[in-house]
Amino acid sequence: MPRQTPERHEARRAEILTACLGCFARKGFHRTSMRDLCEALTMSPGALYRYFDSKESIILAMIDRDRAQWEEAFASIPADTAFQKVLESLMGIAEQGCGRIEDIAIFWQVTAEATTNPEIAAVLKRHYTAFSDRLELVIRRSQERGEIDATLKPRDAAVFVISCFDGLLARYSFDPDTDWKKLARQFQKWIARAFHTAEPAPTRRKKS
Repeated sequence: MPRQTPERHEARRAEILTACLGCFARKGFHRTSMRDLCEALTMSPGALYRYFDSKESIILAMIDRDRAQWEEAFASIPADTAFQKVLESLMGIAEQGCGRIEDIAIFWQVTAEATTNPEIAAVLKRHYTAFSDRLELVIRRSQERGEIDATLKPRDAAVFVISCFDGLLARYSFDPDTDWKKLARQFQKWIARAFHTAEPAPTRRKKS
């Protein structure tokens, strides 16, 4: 039997990861066993362990994949793009992901798992740190161009945006009938108001 190339190994690993996440979404992370995953994938335990040695390793791989996707999304946006356009682009990317409610369900299962699993918490923290770094840079550049309030602390502003966005995902995860497009539009309006461009201080007339 010919040896599997690294490229083919990674491609197969990605396929398995997607199938495993579907199982987690249906049954829950803790209720899904490695045997359940093997049955869903029609693979032997030995074959599955060649790619992932535990359920935890699958979750960690999912976090890394999500981070890479967002890194790619940010990298595709030109550096001189206006802040509101950047926000619009990111919301559009998120909207594509919200087409799969199971992905949102998995997101919250991972977040819950991070509260008791230090390793998952550490990886998730790195993911959010990378996301915050990217968004902070966007905000700094926007402030330099005078698009948004220069008195805002870029890091705090980035964390605020991400936290608000996570809140939208939380609502959508248990209420898929929510109008995501409407929420996205409102979200952008609220952020625009919160980050309003600073108005110059009124000029005081000198007494004659």
